[in-house]
Amino acid sequence: MKLSFIILSLVSGLALSAPPRELSFYVVSPVEGKAPVVDGCLNEAAWEKAAVFRHYYVYNCAEPTPGKLKTEFRMLYDEKGIYLGIINFEEHPEKLRKIITDFDNAAIWTDDCAEIFFDARANGISYHCFKVNCIGTRADFRRRDAAVYQNDWSGTDWTARTSIGKDRWTIEAFFPWSDLPAKAETSDIWMFCHVRYAYSGGNFAGAASSVLGGYSSPRNFGYIYFQGANDTVSPEKISALLSRSAEEPWCAMAGDTLILRDKGKSVLTEPGQVKNNEFAEIEKLSAELARACGKSAFKKYREELDAINRECRVLEKEKTTVSGLRRLYVLKERCRALKWKIALEESLN
Repeated sequence: MKLSFIILSLVSGLALSAPPRELSFYVVSPVEGKAPVVDGCLNEAAWEKAAVFRHYYVYNCAEPTPGKLKTEFRMLYDEKGIYLGIINFEEHPEKLRKIITDFDNAAIWTDDCAEIFFDARANGISYHCFKVNCIGTRADFRRRDAAVYQNDWSGTDWTARTSIGKDRWTIEAFFPWSDLPAKAETSDIWMFCHVRYAYSGGNFAGAASSVLGGYSSPRNFGYIYFQGANDTVSPEKISALLSRSAEEPWCAMAGDTLILRDKGKSVLTEPGQVKNNEFAEIEKLSAELARACGKSAFKKYREELDAINRECRVLEKEKTTVSGLRRLYVLKERCRALKWKIALEESLN
């Protein structure tokens, strides 16, 4: 669906040069105390200090639709490398597909598994990919540029362990700097994406930590920031950090703050306020359209207006998210398009 809305006009009077991308952002904390033991359990004290990322999207879906597979990850780092913990919540763990048992089997994606992408240069071109299925079978490769995939490359020291519980399956992994293209330093920004493949429902389902992120679209990966021990990461700082690498225009959530950026400028606002503004505008447009649809010549548009109002009522009850705001913008544009359709028809008669 083409999004023609102008997002920054809501709060700043600025016009976007193009529809904004919704970016994912995560702060990787340094390990405090003893490093996690990679055993697939995530029960070490170190994990309690790591932020939890839960904002997944439907895999390979151009519209940033919230993922239906409940999934979360947490990440830490130290002088040795990166630690990653992933929880895949699962209603039917007995139905997990777990066929592949040999290392580097290209068909591992046909099992319930994870694909983990690190782009240390944050250029949206090259990356290292690590794959783990639900029984701990591993595979890896790297992409050097848009044309060169090195499927025969293998990391030598990365490890991953999994466990399957009554309502989830879990991955705990460690990636030493030697298996990555660089060692992350404090304040570095990398690009990152986690994709989950699931088959327990009988058909394929997927979730990704960034909109359209995956094997063939590294420019759509999210971003990770390596935090220092005494480093405070504010929305203003996140905006400045992402402006180094992310192509504008874009929008992102930083805690409870919505960041909108285009043409070198940032707007920080509360998503709830934006939501209220949008509902007020849609309500005004809807009232105008209702009056127009009261005329016999335009009753044919009443069904379309009712559909818009029904979708608005659903969004009003939902928790405010960036994805939800985008859907509101689309509904507003549908109202405007309907208004102009009626106006044009009226002028011709």
